[in-house]
Amino acid sequence: MRHGCVVGVLVITCLPGIVGDVAAGHMEHGHSSIQLENAWARRTPPMAQQEQGGHGGSTLHPNNSAVYITVRNHGSEPDALLSAATDVATTVGLHETVEKDGIMLMQSRRQFDVPAGASLEMKPGSYHLMLLGVKQALQPGDVVHVTLTFQKAGEMSVDAPVN
Repeated sequence: MRHGCVVGVLVITCLPGIVGDVAAGHMEHGHSSIQLENAWARRTPPMAQQEQGGHGGSTLHPNNSAVYITVRNHGSEPDALLSAATDVATTVGLHETVEKDGIMLMQSRRQFDVPAGASLEMKPGSYHLMLLGVKQALQPGDVVHVTLTFQKAGEMSVDAPVN
């Protein structure tokens, strides 16, 4: 009976800290402490809904979009974003925009590394989550729920408002 009281006291003592971290969108797993901030999704601009491939540019498709998030690693060990998923698109790819021979290209990435004590800022023209096969048009005011899977931190979710 005495063990039950000690465990009960530990749970009650630890619970406020756990609940506070979850409410703040901050979860600590093992030696890694990942925080997700400034999430937003882009809707496809109306002019991009027409194919532009014949004009020397890349073909932009109305069923694609992107999500941008700042990932902060407050831990003492590096972590890596391995994948992402959402119910608004058939596939979510990890992509990076790079310049090659004066041309901006999107490259698929196997993972996004997040060094210890550092941040990974996803933004236009850089790292981003590419939403492929968006199931219905994303409009300003909509919210995209995204689940991210990290190598150490595991699964974390974030809501990204559409701008």
